[in-house]
Amino acid sequence: MKRLRFFLFLLIFSIISIVLLYLTSIVPNTIFYIIVFFYIINLVLIFLLLTKGKKKKKKKKRKIFRVIGILWGIILMIISAIAIFLCFKASSFFDRISNDEYETSNYSIVVLKDSTYKKVDDLENIGIYHNELDKNYPLAIEEFNEKHKVENKEYDGLVLMVANLLENKVNAILINENYIEIIDETTTGFKDKTRVLDTVSIKSIKERKEVEKELSKLGNFNIYISGIDTYGDISTVSRSDVNIIATIDMKKSKILLTNTPRDYYVRLHGTTGDKDKLTHAGVYGIDMSMQTLEDLYETKIDYYIRVNFTTLISLVDELGGIDIYSDAAFVPHTNKAVYVEYGWNHFNGEQALAYSRERMAYSDGDRHRGRNQQQVIEAIIKKITKSRDINTYLSLMSTLENSIQTN
Repeated sequence: MKRLRFFLFLLIFSIISIVLLYLTSIVPNTIFYIIVFFYIINLVLIFLLLTKGKKKKKKKKRKIFRVIGILWGIILMIISAIAIFLCFKASSFFDRISNDEYETSNYSIVVLKDSTYKKVDDLENIGIYHNELDKNYPLAIEEFNEKHKVENKEYDGLVLMVANLLENKVNAILINENYIEIIDETTTGFKDKTRVLDTVSIKSIKERKEVEKELSKLGNFNIYISGIDTYGDISTVSRSDVNIIATIDMKKSKILLTNTPRDYYVRLHGTTGDKDKLTHAGVYGIDMSMQTLEDLYETKIDYYIRVNFTTLISLVDELGGIDIYSDAAFVPHTNKAVYVEYGWNHFNGEQALAYSRERMAYSDGDRHRGRNQQQVIEAIIKKITKSRDINTYLSLMSTLENSIQTN
């Protein structure tokens, strides 16, 4: 009876691990079927060892079979326990990185640098404007008005509002913090002439569309890799400086990376009039970037992975660095402490980030930067897939669970 209870416990434990493997989908179907076959064979053999020789075999021989069966069962139980732990760990990781339910938009209250205003309540008025693309902007206005009794001066467009601030015709303006860099590109010296008095943060629920989760059913599919120009919180809405479409061919096990430079002028999805830089689509959220690229390439993009500067630094450092072949020697303009040698380089996280962001060192600028980014992605994939140490994957999951966002 004790042997049968032991086997029953082992059977239940094995079934739990198999079910969890199936539900978490952390292994491909082919490997899953091999694992199921492995369990069936082992359970059958263990059962035979535990029950072998009941009638005719000698007592000593029966005991040896049972001891072997119990030891074998304990080993299988340990394997199952490890599998259950890894399933829970992976499930927790996937839940965290796919928690794309919220996004955070930050709005700056901008005043002239030489103004006397020290706090928001010192203001007499603030400029706001009509913006159809930024769905969180009205929420920022609403939150601002709830906290402060400051007159709103409404404008039809951003350009006139900015001009009125610089001409001191309005005390302050409320704009998406990402616009500061954008405005500075067209209005020389805007950043030098202004300062941020305060910030309004809006955490909003993202609109979510249902996507096919069983990737094996798709054959080919696209994943949009978006790299936003921020450190820290991955939910922060910002410009998308990396815009790479990874086309996955499930049958041939191949990946095609297609880069679209950040400064390409494109028609932002749902807009008319002048075109805009692709990177500016990210200001309006990940969906705007995806839909704009769908329009540009006349293709469907269901999936995305969003990362930022912190993600890349953490990932590369956790991997112990990556190896990159550079076709030029240079000091990156974003990090003067880094030197990139001609030929092979072993980069840590900060160095890989500087290499990924460099465009000034190349005659073809942004296009070359895109190729560098593709190199970095390929080097990361190679480094991860070469590892056979389970601790590498566990540490990666711990490091990245708050640094990646995906659907």
